[in-house]
Amino acid sequence: MNGSGLMLEVGVIMIVAFLGAALASRARQSVVLGYIIAGILIGPFMHLDVLGFEYRGLVSDPDLISLASQLGIVLLMFFVGLEFSVTKLRKVERPAIILSVINIGVNLFTGIVLGTALGWPLLDTIFLASIVAMSCAAVAMKSLIELGRLNAPETDFLLGVMVVEDFISAVFLAAIGGLMVRTPADATLAGFVIGAVLFVAFFAVLALLVIPRTVRYLEKMENDEMFVLFALGAVCMAAAVAELLSIPAMIGAFFIGMTFAETKITARMEEKMAPFRDAFVAVFFMAFGMLIDPALFPSVIGIVAIAVVLVIVDDVLITALVSYFMGYSSRQSMAVSTSLCARGAESVMYASVAKHAATAKGAEMFPLAGAFTFIMSALCPLLMRRSERIADALAHRMPRYIKYSAAVASRTLGGLVMPSERSEAHRGSRWLLLTQMLFLVAILALIATSGGMHYVAFGAAIGVAVVMWAVLQSVLGPAVRRTDYTELGTIPGADAYIGRYVASLVLVTLLTAACVAFLFEVQWQAVLIVLAAYAMWFVLVMKLAHDRTSRGSLYIRTPSMVVGAGAGPHASKAAPPEHSRFEHHRRWRGL
Repeated sequence: MNGSGLMLEVGVIMIVAFLGAALASRARQSVVLGYIIAGILIGPFMHLDVLGFEYRGLVSDPDLISLASQLGIVLLMFFVGLEFSVTKLRKVERPAIILSVINIGVNLFTGIVLGTALGWPLLDTIFLASIVAMSCAAVAMKSLIELGRLNAPETDFLLGVMVVEDFISAVFLAAIGGLMVRTPADATLAGFVIGAVLFVAFFAVLALLVIPRTVRYLEKMENDEMFVLFALGAVCMAAAVAELLSIPAMIGAFFIGMTFAETKITARMEEKMAPFRDAFVAVFFMAFGMLIDPALFPSVIGIVAIAVVLVIVDDVLITALVSYFMGYSSRQSMAVSTSLCARGAESVMYASVAKHAATAKGAEMFPLAGAFTFIMSALCPLLMRRSERIADALAHRMPRYIKYSAAVASRTLGGLVMPSERSEAHRGSRWLLLTQMLFLVAILALIATSGGMHYVAFGAAIGVAVVMWAVLQSVLGPAVRRTDYTELGTIPGADAYIGRYVASLVLVTLLTAACVAFLFEVQWQAVLIVLAAYAMWFVLVMKLAHDRTSRGSLYIRTPSMVVGAGAGPHASKAAPPEHSRFEHHRRWRGL
């Protein structure tokens, strides 16, 4: 291509990116969607024949598209590393860590189930699961601002969840990018391992010896032009060193960003390089769109539709239920869960890595990620606006015994996952978090293994579940005794039964998750039986908890039938009048 043709295509990319961002902003959508759609429209795969007029896209140079994509993702990963804050992660409270791990874990499992059901290879299934699982904080934050919810009680919790999910997403992307992106044909496993060791050693030396001295020098540098030139040069050199050692360039950019994170020049680096980031990140998403073949949309639309339904079930229902059991109200839980539905840059980046990894389904990842991102980013603001209506509708349709038993579990577990620093449960809650992490690792091992190792992973998952149950038992008694259930209409003397009820909920849920992950590899049809049995057991145990501990139960009519009868002055109290049941329902909606 001659010089004028190259400049024409670069100019077209920039102008069309501007138009796409402007239209997306007017439509109150993420600019990422505007970039992707604009890229599709000017890309080489866009073929239209209208009344004898043929349109074949405005950008056709594959080398230019590839270079723009690589440069964009390198700068994007640099800023991901630059914002990689261990300090922020330490400030996040345990409930946010627990919810983010469960949310990503459930969505990853859902994506793996979907990929396996489609018969995709393991590598493609992992990328599909990653595209499905990772939430987009940018879309959620924009919607929070528009809805005026930044000062809402649950927003701090939501922000903590987003911080942890960004952390997990960055680590996971770096890991699978480094391990799965194609290396040169003559590369060997030993050569890759040696290169990885040298790569880590190189950046360790930089972080410990070179960067601290460099930062002190850059602090005194007043010339912004020289500062920016150094930063851009450092990013490109880090990417080049990574490629020299058979490591993807984006991983080098990520690591150099990490070395400068939380230094005294981090804020200045972000400020001065933000225009470059915005421009080249726009180019990256434009290039992503240009690599999407619209002709492949019919082949992935069914997958996208299934993925959308599964993610809504995971994020809106399961995540809301987990949040509620952590002690948040039904409306707060739904506000958090609907905010996690958006998908954006993270999904696109995973699809781009899959393309560079030369996976069998790499070509399908682009239109799949594009369509999935577009739909979920459009649905997220709608669901967030209607979160209170959704919560109230679900509350209105639930049987009274489920609402009561769920509220009891919520108050009990809420005291465990959100204890004060001086409470008896503080130390126990840390052990619960640790065992939860170990259980997630065991579940992922179950998903990734087969044969004898599959049985070993299953045994490990069962063992960790039992250990978690034992830890829970040790802290549950004090938690139940200090929790006030009076407003829920709980009878006196029901502490022991409530403790057993909550412990059984946790243990059976963990065992069910382990059995599902185990049986999916062995006989997937059995998974449906296990889930159906779990659902019936769940409803039954909630009914029993209500019947044995609630004043409103039909079975608690006489003093002899009251749990702990004769144990105190409240033992002989009669059942409350019928109107108290309606009062209990009214209170539950505000919990």
